[in-house]
Amino acid sequence: MKGVFLQTFGCQMNERDSERVLALLIEQGYRIVSLPEEADLIVINTCTVRKKPEHKVYSLLGRFKRLKEKKPQLKIVVMGCLAQQEGEMLLERFPQVDMVLGPDRVDEFIKGLEKVIGGDRVCMIGFKEDPSQRVLLPPFRSPRAYVNIMQGCDNFCSYCIVPYVRGPEKSRPSQEILKEVRLLAKEGVKEVILLGQNVNAYGKKSAGELSFVELLRKIAEIPGIERIRFTTSHPKDLSEELILAFKEIPQLCEHIHLPFQAGSNKILKMMRRGYTREEYL
Repeated sequence: MKGVFLQTFGCQMNERDSERVLALLIEQGYRIVSLPEEADLIVINTCTVRKKPEHKVYSLLGRFKRLKEKKPQLKIVVMGCLAQQEGEMLLERFPQVDMVLGPDRVDEFIKGLEKVIGGDRVCMIGFKEDPSQRVLLPPFRSPRAYVNIMQGCDNFCSYCIVPYVRGPEKSRPSQEILKEVRLLAKEGVKEVILLGQNVNAYGKKSAGELSFVELLRKIAEIPGIERIRFTTSHPKDLSEELILAFKEIPQLCEHIHLPFQAGSNKILKMMRRGYTREEYL
């Protein structure tokens, strides 16, 4: 049985993407190993929001180059936001890397890996229009689970790279989300954390789709789900309906991540945040 070692940098969405990749690999007969030296396949899920995680990835790739020299059959995959940003440049700069995979191409991981095993070096980046994601349960059982509800961001704050590496905002179909939560509940999950770059914009670009609050109410109806959390929210999309939901939905935890960013309207405008200090307060 082949072994896979996966290291994740960055946000909760990266953690969830890593869970999905591991689930795909387990379906293919891989086992998870705790040391890269034990692996036949190494996957690095990267972050590019800050420089420090980037530098850690480059350092790891140097270490894994030496490992691959000793073990030529080893396959190395770089996925995530740095992969999307750098693309083919990673293959050119690091000959030890076999595949580069953007965050919107996780469902195509096995397709790319088959090409790598066949002798190709693969770069799969860019953004697909279809917001669907295959329902994949996490490989490790826990009473808490992440659930992707949307991908990308349309806000283009002046300091942020996320829209460029995660793509345009798109909402995952609600029926797909609800199916995943029901399966998680049957596996003993009590708390779900709904993930997206801007979750309270859920459904706004999808005709006939549920609103974010309607989605929260549907999830709360699923037997076994005792707690619901979500991250991240944008102040300009915060609604009175969502505020009221904290009162009306018992499972919704009394916590909200709502970045203020700055107390100066001039700075907020320069940051392109889309709201003023007065509107936030």
